[in-house]
Amino acid sequence: MPRHPVPGPHNQLADAAGPVPPCLLDLPGTLFTTSGRAAILLGLEALALAPADRVLVPSYHCPTMVSPALALGLPVGFYPIGVDGLPALDWLEHNAPADTRVLCVAHLFGLPLDLRAVQAWCRRRGVLLIEDCAHAMFGQGPGGAVGTLGDVVIASLPKFFAVQDGGLLRVARSAPALGPLTPAGPKAELKGWLDNLEISARHGRLGRWAAWARPLLAAKQALRGRAAPVAPAAAAPAEFDPDGDYARIDMALSHRAPTRVTVGAALRSARGRVVEPRRAHYAALAGAFAGKPGLRPLFPALPQHCAPYVFPLWVDHPDPVYRQLRALGVPVSRWDWLWPGVPDMPGDQGKTWSRHVLQLHCHQDMSEQDRDWVVHTVLAHCTS
Repeated sequence: MPRHPVPGPHNQLADAAGPVPPCLLDLPGTLFTTSGRAAILLGLEALALAPADRVLVPSYHCPTMVSPALALGLPVGFYPIGVDGLPALDWLEHNAPADTRVLCVAHLFGLPLDLRAVQAWCRRRGVLLIEDCAHAMFGQGPGGAVGTLGDVVIASLPKFFAVQDGGLLRVARSAPALGPLTPAGPKAELKGWLDNLEISARHGRLGRWAAWARPLLAAKQALRGRAAPVAPAAAAPAEFDPDGDYARIDMALSHRAPTRVTVGAALRSARGRVVEPRRAHYAALAGAFAGKPGLRPLFPALPQHCAPYVFPLWVDHPDPVYRQLRALGVPVSRWDWLWPGVPDMPGDQGKTWSRHVLQLHCHQDMSEQDRDWVVHTVLAHCTS
């Protein structure tokens, strides 16, 4: 089953009739980037920070939230989060370092947070807010639409659309203007187009276009010198390597514009087809795992106006289960690669979530049969 949305003509089919939550693509003043990681880097550059200005990141994080700041030579610290995923404001009020200049807050799992109190704290302290919407391309929460409160807003395109790369950046008007990005060249455009074609063909999504696609893909594989088999998902290393590829910043790529293939595919995607299947999968997973021993949905109730990125599942004994699910090809991830130096903080959920919370993918190209297999496989390994 596909781990991510699959490219193909089906992504542009007519939208479903239901209302679609606000989408970050509609915000004014946005800039397309090559990745969410690049968007964070460019956003930090646009803020014109001093070398001693500290960036605070949640204790529960992806390493790509940390590496852009370090690549720019900025000091990084960590803050605790509560059971709702929000920053622990009381801790920030009493423990945030005096040199804190930026606070990064993420709408985890695609569930919109109410950031009004966080924004007010930032304003009182003269701190700039990065609203990390990598998990939340769509959403309307109590505090308004996602992406409307941050001084910097970033997002990731492949988490919601059938593209292989791409990010989104929005910087408040008071920040210095961003410099122009280097255009993607013809080679990058061709590669992006052929990569999408190959993935679409692999999952049988080309329809009547499959016949003419075969010689193109055969030529691509011949130029590559070998066929491109579908590799099984690799297990994560036991310890996070801060110098590894997952955390490394490619400065040239970060300052390059994404391909027109990527931007066009995102803009042309039928949004109802993105949102409604994700909501249906999330609700079905919540029902299937409710009341089962050894696990529980972390957030059983899905907010009304959002599109989830993943389904967060708490597992009592996660380590062997996670390895087994990955080996079986279940589309699951876990943020267990915390950056070295995350401290133990009273009441913090971050370190606990990094071990116990599995993120089950629930994208629009997962079929009901795929979802049922995921449920059966998870239950077989968590409740046995």
